[in-house]
Order: sequence, then C-alpha cells, then structure tokens
Amino acid sequence: MSVLITGGTGGIGVGLAHELIARGKDVVLFDIAPQVQRLADIKDRVKVVQGDIKVWPEVLNAVKDNNVEDIFHHGSMLSIPSDLNPWSAFQVNIMGSMHVLEAARLFGVRRFVFASTDATYGLGTGAVIDDETLQRPITMYGAGKLYIELLGRFYRRKFGLDFRAVRYCMVMRPGVKIRALPVFMLWMVENAALDEPFECFAAEDVAVPVLYYKDAVRATMMLYDAPEEQIKTVCYNLAGISPTPTAGELEKTIKKFIPDAGITYNPDPLVMEYYRTRGVNTIDDARAREELGWKPEFTDIDKVVADFIEEVKTRPDFWGVGVDDRR
Repeated sequence: MSVLITGGTGGIGVGLAHELIARGKDVVLFDIAPQVQRLADIKDRVKVVQGDIKVWPEVLNAVKDNNVEDIFHHGSMLSIPSDLNPWSAFQVNIMGSMHVLEAARLFGVRRFVFASTDATYGLGTGAVIDDETLQRPITMYGAGKLYIELLGRFYRRKFGLDFRAVRYCMVMRPGVKIRALPVFMLWMVENAALDEPFECFAAEDVAVPVLYYKDAVRATMMLYDAPEEQIKTVCYNLAGISPTPTAGELEKTIKKFIPDAGITYNPDPLVMEYYRTRGVNTIDDARAREELGWKPEFTDIDKVVADFIEEVKTRPDFWGVGVDDRR
C-alpha cells in the first residue's frame, strides 16, 4: 500500500513526502512538472509519476497501479493564473480534483486529505473569519477550492470516503515562481536574502494572514493522523503568524536581518481591489486546535523571517531560488 501526493514536488508536497518516508510509508509523487532537485535526499525511496490531473486515465492509473491507500491532493493552479485563465483553472482545480476523488472512490482509498485555502472566503466576511463564516469567494481559485470542499463532503456522506481538508492562508516558503495574490510577502523575503531589490505590488498597509511552510506540513500531518471519529468539522482553518503582519511590518522585520534590503512599493490596482473587497485580517482556527490539537510553532514574524532567510542561503538548489523564471 502507498500514499499518493498530487502536486507532489511542491513545497508542502515534498515536506509531506519526507514525513511519510520517515514513517516507513511507500510514497508516490504525482506532478505535471516534477521538481526533482527537491528529492535529492529521498530519490531512492520515492516514486515520481509525471502526470496531469486533467487527464483522467493518468490519475486512475496512478492510483490503481500503485495500490494507493491514502491521498494528499495538492495539485492545482494558483490564484492569479486561475483568474487570468478561468477555463484552464476549471479543468485543473475542479475537473482534475473530481478525477482524483473518483479514483479514490473506485479503488477504495482509505483517506483523502485536500489542500484548500482561505480564499474560499470573500464577500461580507469582516476582519475575522472562523470555520462558521459564510464562504463566498471572489476569485476563480477560491470558487474552485470551495466546490471541492463541498464535493468532498458529499463523497464523505454518500460513499464513505474519509475526506478531510485544511484551508491554508498564504504559505510562506522560498521558491514560489508563479505570481499569486499574496506572494509579494514571500518574494520580499526571498529577494532580500538574495541581495536583490524588490518592488512590492501591494501597499505597505496591506495585512496578509500567513502560515510558515513547516507549520503547514505539520498541521497537514496532524489532520492525516487524527482518528476518523475525531473529525467533526471536516474542513479546517489554519492560522500562523500572530498578529497578522502588513507588508510594511514584514519589511521592517527583514531589515533587522538585512538592513540594506532594497524594498519599494508600486501597488497593483487589481491586487489592492482584492484586499479592499475581502478585508480579512485574522483567521480563527479554534476548531483545528480543539479537534486536532493543532498549535502553530512559527507564530513570531522574526522567527519566520530568520528561518526563511536561512533556507534561502543554505538550500538554494532545493528551492530553486536565484533562477529568474517567475511569471
């Protein structure tokens, strides 16, 4: 029996792979564009399947041929690419996820852990969101993720699939190449660590809930490990750094470590409109704390920035940083 991770060579996917391998699990990483440099230390203990979740037979074969017992579903298009090409986003994030759910149903997968997002919240939320806040997303990305949350709940009730999900806020990690709405928080730290200037495409006062990637991996494993009878809420919010930092506060923190970091601001009107409309400042993750025993370890912005800079400087090849292929 094996564990399948879609989007398996992404930052969280590789983190999950390391955790599972340490437990003696057989791990299969399914990815449309495998980033094999992240697998150097586990390449002989993991199987990589290059495939596209939009292509149903490829998903079915990956699950069937590898005798998959559990699935972590992390493969998706991100926020800005999804809004720029909603037709492709529908095929990937909605139809592709349906393919993974159906493969799980047809081949008797035991547990299905879905990577959702706080972008499922949008209109009329106010500054604080919790697990009971009405979900009315304002992006194609958020709409697709919410649909799969609801579809997963249906599969849980109708077919007995042990579906469960976490809603990540912006996961801070190096090496993100694709422009997403809050990715300026990541690029600001990464560019400073690389001694490169950065023009932030949000205003200094924009506050973004962020979760460090090490906490994201740990929370996902806690959800995976929780006994089924313990899962009541099914889809869980996750909070990280507290209080929620603004872009300007992040800049000040970076300059504690890199005083001459070259950071300027040129707000993108579309990005600013998103944050004006959404208005979320704080995420309440009380349900995850109560039902999973979750508690973030990286809550202090100084600790996160220090560790992020260390990752960039000591593992540039792993993260693929310093290569100018962002888009």
